[in-house]
Amino acid sequence: MYATERPDGAGEIDGECDGGGGGGRLLAVAADAWSAAGCGLLAGVVAHPRARGRGLGAAVSAFVIDALVRRYGRAALMVDADNAPAVRAYERAGMRARLFGAAGWAG
Repeated sequence: MYATERPDGAGEIDGECDGGGGGGRLLAVAADAWSAAGCGLLAGVVAHPRARGRGLGAAVSAFVIDALVRRYGRAALMVDADNAPAVRAYERAGMRARLFGAAGWAG
């Protein structure tokens, strides 16, 4: 799923990977990545800087989340808690935040 912009500058959301033949420019993408039995993983969500703030990230995320839930029964993603615009987009797409910690090497 991705969003495109028509040559006249108007935005639209396409469900076709080939853009539906509209000749638009790619504005936002979201993907199924590293999914496994019992849980689909959303990743690779990005919107073109010029198209941010229009809800396209949330729209493509919601589309992929819906497909993941249908296929795996649930969906998850990882996002930096400090990335407020992304957190808001994922919440608009139906996700709920659950904080977790990650280990790293000291030094």
